Amino acid sequence: MVNPFKLFHEPQAVRLSRICLARAIVCLSALASNAVLLLKVVPTMISGLN
Repeated sequence: MVNPFKLFHEPQAVRLSRICLARAIVCLSALASNAVLLLKVVPTMISGLN
C-alpha cells in the first residue's frame, strides 16, 4: 500500500525550514538544560570557595 504522504513532494524550501526549525528547537533545549545545570552547580562551587 502506498503512503499517501509520499504522493506529494514537499518543496525544498519547506523541507529546509522544517530542518532549521527542528535544529533551533534542539539548540534552545540544550541551552535551557545548560542554564539549569549552571544554576545548580555555580552556587555550590562559589560556597565551596569561601
